[in-house]
Amino acid sequence: MVTVNNEELRNIYYYLITIENILQKEFRLVKGNKSYLDKIVPQQLSKVYSIKDKVALSFVDSLTRTSYDNSVIALTATFERIVFAKYRTTYGAIRSTINTHSKRPLNYFDSKEKFVNDQIDSLSGILFLIENVIDHKLFNKLKAIKDHRNYIAHGKRDSRPPAVEYSINDIVGIFDDVVAEIEK
Repeated sequence: MVTVNNEELRNIYYYLITIENILQKEFRLVKGNKSYLDKIVPQQLSKVYSIKDKVALSFVDSLTRTSYDNSVIALTATFERIVFAKYRTTYGAIRSTINTHSKRPLNYFDSKEKFVNDQIDSLSGILFLIENVIDHKLFNKLKAIKDHRNYIAHGKRDSRPPAVEYSINDIVGIFDDVVAEIEK
């Protein structure tokens, strides 16, 4: 298990690895006992996937994959929420400083407020802002996770599967490291 400093990331990570742990424990009982699957699926799916070992194991594999994909989406959404909040807070501090030290801050506010509030609404916008701010290797890992999330979120179409598929532990570690870099 990885140490996660950001509380919001840590909480969602704990929820997701708990779900993963439950699934792994339950799925161990399915192997060699396909009828056990009927005990863990909803009633309307009873006897649907437990007919043959191959079908049961395929269902287990698909459910494991779906759980992983949803974990990537949930972690990325949480990370985005955290980073957006941090940049908007920083913008508020910058605005206060400019008000205090500038005679005519209006032009600055017009352009910067539009940029902050209208254009940074996706992970791509955040990547643009931090590309030369954080460590290059960390940035590339973050970009790979973004590409993976996009691959999952957009129906696995119009793109190739990711070259690197990070574990949930690795993803939360990378996100936590990026948040720490931003907070420096």
